[in-house]
Amino acid sequence: MKLVSHMLYITKSRCNLRAFRAAASLILLYALTSCEKEQFNLPCETGYCDYNVLSPTNADENGYIHTELDWTSEYWPYFTIDVEADRTADEFKYNGESVVQAQFDTDSYFILSDSLNVTINLYNPWQGLETWGGYPIPVRDTIITLDQFEGYVVPVVQSTNIYFSDDEVGRFTTRRVVGPFPPTMIGDTISIYMKIKWDLGSETLVKDDFIQKFIIE
Repeated sequence: MKLVSHMLYITKSRCNLRAFRAAASLILLYALTSCEKEQFNLPCETGYCDYNVLSPTNADENGYIHTELDWTSEYWPYFTIDVEADRTADEFKYNGESVVQAQFDTDSYFILSDSLNVTINLYNPWQGLETWGGYPIPVRDTIITLDQFEGYVVPVVQSTNIYFSDDEVGRFTTRRVVGPFPPTMIGDTISIYMKIKWDLGSETLVKDDFIQKFIIE
């Protein structure tokens, strides 16, 4: 009886060892399969999604970009930031289009005074002159002072989302206007923040590491 019991114990031990090896093999196979799946399901056409700021890029040795604006115009000046991003992989596109957005923010603002003026053109309907394209030519203009906006705080960049699209040379780009700037901001240093968001279906990949300082000149 003891010999039989011992043989049964050995048999059970071997069975348990086989079961353990089988379970370990399944776990290893699942891990390898998961690794292969992650390797082939990259989020963007180029692999891992990234972006590149096209302009402006002329930073000095301290990392500041000196922005020379035209202060001779009748309108307050501004500048633009152009960004290129990677397109999403085909499986994450909507109707064949990549959905990628940029969002900007800033810590720099200015306050409107009571001297905000807007020039409005005045026309003579049906009796005034027109261009060759049929557009009316103004007979004169008038200036309206919008003093109701006095004290209104205005950020130098809008925080709304803007989408990327193909430009004329085939790049996947977007552009954000920064400004306009009142003359009181000449010599100021402003900070611009940016995040890029790739729509990957049930998930969104976000990169928010862009911080750039500009000196308004």
